[in-house]
Parts: sequence; C-alpha cells; structure tokens
Amino acid sequence: MRSGLVAIALAVGMACVVPCVFAQPGTVFNYTIHVDFFAYSCSLSITQISLYDSPGNLLGDGSSPYGGEVEILITTSTPLTALTATAYGLATWSSYSWPVNGSRSISLGNTGDYWVTLAMN
Repeated sequence: MRSGLVAIALAVGMACVVPCVFAQPGTVFNYTIHVDFFAYSCSLSITQISLYDSPGNLLGDGSSPYGGEVEILITTSTPLTALTATAYGLATWSSYSWPVNGSRSISLGNTGDYWVTLAMN
C-alpha cells in the first residue's frame, strides 16, 4: 500500500513539474553586429544596412542617416556560423551625389560582438 501511495505522489508531482520544464524556451543565441562603412574621398549619408545568413534569409537591418556605425542585434534559436552584410547609401563630394553599395561576409563563432567594415563603391 505504501508503494502505491508513493507512486501516486510521484505521478501527481510529475504531472505538475513536467509541463513546466518542457514549456521553458530553448537556447537563445545573441549576436551584436557592428557595421561600419567608408567611401574614399567622400562622405556617406542615408545608408541602409541588411544582414543575411548563408541561405539568404534576412537576419536584421538598420540605417544610418549620417553615415556612422550601425549596431544590429540578432537573437536566434539556432547558432549562426556566418553572415553577409550589405549596405546601400549615397556618397557626396562637393555638390555631387551618387549611389554606392558594399558587401562583405564574416564568420561567426559563439554569441557576442562582431565587427564588419564595408568599403562602399
């Protein structure tokens, strides 16, 4: 009889604990990507940045109205091994303006901070 009560108590305890354990979210991977860009002998403005994983899925995006560094936060449930940063913007020199773009791929390891610099052509 005692073993029957123990079995019932364990069953009730498991019924309360197991759903709570399995309802916990999985592992989360956080990456902070710092994107900087430059154009030779001119200034940049209105720059749009996009980050893509290896299959080409959009991971995040941002913009820099004045051509400064952009920080993009990525949170994912699967680890990333690489990403591609692309940027489109407007270069100016004196009173002339023209569109420029740049792209670069980087490898990722553990979660954390990563830096990528794009040459805008």
